[in-house]
Amino acid sequence: MQRTILYVPFNASSRGQWTLRRNADLVGQFSTRDEAMRHALTLIAAIRHQPGHSVEIKVEDESGIWRVANTDMADADAGAT
Repeated sequence: MQRTILYVPFNASSRGQWTLRRNADLVGQFSTRDEAMRHALTLIAAIRHQPGHSVEIKVEDESGIWRVANTDMADADAGAT
């Protein structure tokens, strides 16, 4: 099974970009954390439709601790029409 991890590192700068990485590769830069998370949830829904793939999002908080994000929203979005 291929495992993918999407990373959203914390950004303390009010003018900086929030980045999204897929494993080590930069996926994009976003104006807000919410935009980065929405894009990550969209990617999760697409990746989960591929056989043999698992995926999760890890988000860094202001203390530098990485946590696995709740991705139930991605499952709900995938079923919406």
